[in-house]
Amino acid sequence: MSIVPPETSSTADEPFANIPFDYPGADIILLSQDSHHFQVPKTFITNNSPVLGELIQRTLGSLGDTDSGVSLPVVQLPDSGQILHYLLTFIFPVNPVIPSTHEEIMELLSVAQKYQMGTVLTHIRGSIARLNPMPTRLEPALRVYSLAQKYGLRPEALQTARNILQHPMTVRNFDNMLDFMPGASLYELLKF
Repeated sequence: MSIVPPETSSTADEPFANIPFDYPGADIILLSQDSHHFQVPKTFITNNSPVLGELIQRTLGSLGDTDSGVSLPVVQLPDSGQILHYLLTFIFPVNPVIPSTHEEIMELLSVAQKYQMGTVLTHIRGSIARLNPMPTRLEPALRVYSLAQKYGLRPEALQTARNILQHPMTVRNFDNMLDFMPGASLYELLKF
């Protein structure tokens, strides 16, 4: 089977599940928390993530020699299929797909950071900067800042804080913002 890379970012109306990710030469299956399968060669994964490489080795080690060749080994991951799909487009030689919302973008960056994918993180951040830059309007910038704080994405938090601090800091500007921005994130912002 082959990958059919999308030409544009997927949207909510066009689910990613219609895009197969069965890479030629696959020797493992990554299984998302919502039961989406991604057949991939493990060398691509292990070369980009020491964390996933270790998880794959543990999985393969626990399988031993039982039924080798009958089915590909399955590595269960705690991430959604959609986020894993986005991530895989930045690992494999296909057109990268950037999520359409800032929430998904922050989650994608968080997953790449969690799996210690330095090069992939740089690639994702570069693509975002070109195609979907951080918001400069106050309310969306506060939402992104809050998400960056939630996911521990320091570069995004700093960049967004700089955008936020260009707005007048009055209580009126922050009216109703605490609904989506925890007090701890607001406190961190005020420290800037």
